[in-house]
Amino acid sequence: MNSKKSQTNIPLIGSFSTRTLAIGCLIIVAAAYSLLSVGSRLLAEGFMPMTQVYMRVALGTFILLVLLRKKLRWAKIISIPSRDLLILSSMGTIGFSIAVYFVTLGVLNAKLVNVAIIFSSVPFFSYLYAYIFLKKPLNAKLIGLIALSLVGIAMVATKSFIPQLAAFGTGEWFTLLATATMAWFYVGRKLLSPHLNTNEITLIVMAIAAITALIFALIRGETFALSAFINPHILLGLLIGGGMNALVNPIEIFAFNHLDAVLGSQILLLDTIFALLFGYLFYQEIITFPEVIGGIIVISSVYLASKLSR
Repeated sequence: MNSKKSQTNIPLIGSFSTRTLAIGCLIIVAAAYSLLSVGSRLLAEGFMPMTQVYMRVALGTFILLVLLRKKLRWAKIISIPSRDLLILSSMGTIGFSIAVYFVTLGVLNAKLVNVAIIFSSVPFFSYLYAYIFLKKPLNAKLIGLIALSLVGIAMVATKSFIPQLAAFGTGEWFTLLATATMAWFYVGRKLLSPHLNTNEITLIVMAIAAITALIFALIRGETFALSAFINPHILLGLLIGGGMNALVNPIEIFAFNHLDAVLGSQILLLDTIFALLFGYLFYQEIITFPEVIGGIIVISSVYLASKLSR
């Protein structure tokens, strides 16, 4: 007698298929991205932007080290090739600490949903860097979608159907810089040799990001008072920031191992919905009609571009 489980090629974990769990994980990741924005605003009550970056990334690195300690090959880690070490350093600095700093400034100066919409255009910067550094060909349709997404971003940033450069908000500019720098993280991953596994790369990049963010904070003269830790909002923000940084990477890796990359990317666009929900519930943020249309244009462009990249 054949059971239902034996009649399918999809492995089951408990009463759920692995594919269903993977989809659920990416929905959690999408929500986590929006929660990180909430955490940034909570931490801003006691810490300057770069200080909160190194604090939450350092906490996330420590949590991840505990979770992944049995999967790390220390002999490989201490013998990283010089070329890989240079790429990892650029990923941790440009693609992580600087990118997170810019997105933090974006969150503090723009609506959560606007940050999510603009940040969803990261794939376009990844395509651009892939063209420059990986010699990946671009096609006319993709170039057209990039141009269309820029129109949508402009509508979101200026809250107008006829966007003007001078009307761009400060937070939207910072978020656009964050998309440009974060994209290097993904392209840098493609440039690495197979010397390290994904877990080791994630941990090393986060450690580098925490260290470089600390250096940047010291250079900027940022300080903090220990009394800030008695503020429950700050403690909650630190818990969200550290916890989400540690949670997102492992479950995102698991999900993309069991899902098509295009489907996974589309699920992550739910970040925009969560950002809209959290922004309304926690901060009474209302989105205007031009922002809605601009957001639809950006998300549709990213969706269609993901189809082209298959």
